[in-house]
Amino acid sequence: MEVINRSFISNDWITTIFMVGFILIALMKLYKPQLLLGYTLAFFSQGFIESRTKKKPSIFSPFHILIFLFSILVFSLLLVLLNTNNNASKIHLFLIVTPSLLVFILLKYIITKFIGKILLIEEKSKYFLFSKTGYLYTMSLWLFPILIISQYWYYNHFLLIVFCTILLAFRTFLTIRNNKKLIFSNFFYFILYFCTLELAPLLIIYKTTTT
Repeated sequence: MEVINRSFISNDWITTIFMVGFILIALMKLYKPQLLLGYTLAFFSQGFIESRTKKKPSIFSPFHILIFLFSILVFSLLLVLLNTNNNASKIHLFLIVTPSLLVFILLKYIITKFIGKILLIEEKSKYFLFSKTGYLYTMSLWLFPILIISQYWYYNHFLLIVFCTILLAFRTFLTIRNNKKLIFSNFFYFILYFCTLELAPLLIIYKTTTT
């Protein structure tokens, strides 16, 4: 009788990540259910982002810490699942991508604030920064169930990329539309900012994690 060798790669760690995501959502729902709903539907409600900007919420508030960690978790897992290398290395890639993404987002936030101070548009750019961040949170909330479906039901690499691209394009469109006065009055600096802090890092991260 011929013995057939089977190589089994456990994905228990991915299930654990999803469980952590569910716990973070549960905590957000218990703490601020209206905020969670607001961010979930923010793509269709400009008034929510505007009202949150006027309230000037602290980025160190419990809810924003929870949703920030949730977003880091989702985007890190997304980059790992888009990776085409052997599954055995994905957990190690996740452990590398997560802290790297965390540092990257924090540095980008600091640089953006610094640019605002240099151009003397810090006060004017508050809504721009908050809407950009708020829509990023919305993206993570939409991506979470898609990642679960792709992991346990139907995975299609191309469709996952297309869905992410559509969300990114929609986020960019809403950000530009809702901040058109600020952007077009500083168009050169906006193009410079977009290419260096938005487009280039995305291409670098994607290239790094898929080769």
